[in-house]
Amino acid sequence: MIGDKIIRATFFSTVRIVCYSPPNDNIAAAVPVKVSLNGVDFVDSGFFFSYYTQPVLEGIEPISGPYLGGTQLNVKGNLFSNITDPSSVKCKFTFKNGTAGYRATLPKTMPAFYIDQHTMMCVSPNGFIGGDKVYV
Repeated sequence: MIGDKIIRATFFSTVRIVCYSPPNDNIAAAVPVKVSLNGVDFVDSGFFFSYYTQPVLEGIEPISGPYLGGTQLNVKGNLFSNITDPSSVKCKFTFKNGTAGYRATLPKTMPAFYIDQHTMMCVSPNGFIGGDKVYV
């Protein structure tokens, strides 16, 4: 059960079941996840699931900063949700192909923080030595 919706799960092992989240219009709060072996008696799992509307990204401000990192980026858009967890909502920084001195460097991720429905904030990472442009 996710929120007030009962759904069928598939048993994979004694430590894993899988189900699909049902549609839900409630995007204001995380809803509890409960489990039942008989479809009648539900036990609270202690976990929560959050629904959100897919945000629309429009740009970032500022568009540049020092390669040492530490620049506060404001990601602009619409429909950002306050039900965000910085351990899972992140800005990903990846070298843009064709940059000067480009090296095969793994992307870096940084936590993203909700400001309002039009802005998320993250800080640029350090360590992108050898390039001068990245995708965010």
